Amino acid sequence: MHLADHQARPIEIAKGEGCYLFDRDGKRYLDFIAGWCVANAGYQRREIIVGVEKQVARGLFVPAFLRYRGWEEFARLLSGIAPNKKLTRAWRCTSGSEAVEFAIKCARAATGRKTIVSVDGVYHGHTYGAASVGEACTDDMSPCLPGFLKIPMPDSRRGPSAAAVLAELEKIFKENDGVAAFLSEPVWTNAGSIIPPKDFYPSVQKLCRQYKALLIMDEVATGFGRCGSLFGSELWGLQPDILCLGKGLTGGYGTMGATLVTEEIFQGSTNIPSYSTFGWAANDLAAAQANVELILKEKLWENAARVGEYLRQKMRPLEDLPFVGEVRGIGLLLGIEIVRDKSTFTPDYRTAAQLQNMCAKEGLLLETAGSALFITPPLILTKEQADEGVKILEQVLK
Repeated sequence: MHLADHQARPIEIAKGEGCYLFDRDGKRYLDFIAGWCVANAGYQRREIIVGVEKQVARGLFVPAFLRYRGWEEFARLLSGIAPNKKLTRAWRCTSGSEAVEFAIKCARAATGRKTIVSVDGVYHGHTYGAASVGEACTDDMSPCLPGFLKIPMPDSRRGPSAAAVLAELEKIFKENDGVAAFLSEPVWTNAGSIIPPKDFYPSVQKLCRQYKALLIMDEVATGFGRCGSLFGSELWGLQPDILCLGKGLTGGYGTMGATLVTEEIFQGSTNIPSYSTFGWAANDLAAAQANVELILKEKLWENAARVGEYLRQKMRPLEDLPFVGEVRGIGLLLGIEIVRDKSTFTPDYRTAAQLQNMCAKEGLLLETAGSALFITPPLILTKEQADEGVKILEQVLK
């Protein structure tokens, strides 16, 4: 083996179709992961393939220091659908991690402040800034970058209440006049599909406005219909000052990210390096354009809300099992918490991993996020396919 890869599972994928993946031996898997919230529109969508084929045939690469009409057209499209209509500028980049990096840079440049506050245990990417503001900076790659503060995740079962966390956040704002921004996801995906308390984010937004800190929403995983709304920020009525996009932006048909900012933040960020060699490369852009247009045309967030609730209710009886602490989620961002003790909600990572592998043997692909079985199918999932997945889950878990 020559590939640098520590964690890949021994399943070699050869093709995809709709909500299914096929390995090299022809075995079919119902895909309940969609590449970690990537393949929102599903596989082999002809509308996207045609758009990419036409662009590839042009054989064109435009370096970032020149102009390309497609960039402006796509930036205008993203600005028009963003949860805050003041997000009128889009930075070009290649991934969600890079989108978060741009958000950090812009927040510091535009405010003149250096500290970024985030929620502990939430993933934001693997590059050093994204890893440091999130939870991916391990001891082996330390020291992590300075300038980041974490508040606890409000959790009625295992952590502090929302009121206690909000009080801690306000204390940080009061005692530290160098806070540039608060950055987090509208729903905590890689933490295990955890939904924030209903009043948490409206209160966070109010505090940000009160103390003149920017509100950054990382919608790399939650954007483009995943949570039953076009953007997760809409669930809480948020108006983010900066929006990070990736994953579902291209649906897996290209490699792109984007950071949307207000005009004021853009004008305050003129001295940050913004060159991204492959940011919005023409072939990737064709894929992203077709993918986003398809999501909008089919209103896939509506199917995510409808089928997601159906799937959640179908999985609810699994909570009767002694090792299932909770079935939770919103839209098609769902989780089944696996625990050692239901009274203490003690996580059971080993059993979760075993169940994940057992599901794969039965033809259902899902992942683990913490001790939760992480379930994020393509947004075209039907109720019949949801039933198919639940049948396998019941067979494995029971």
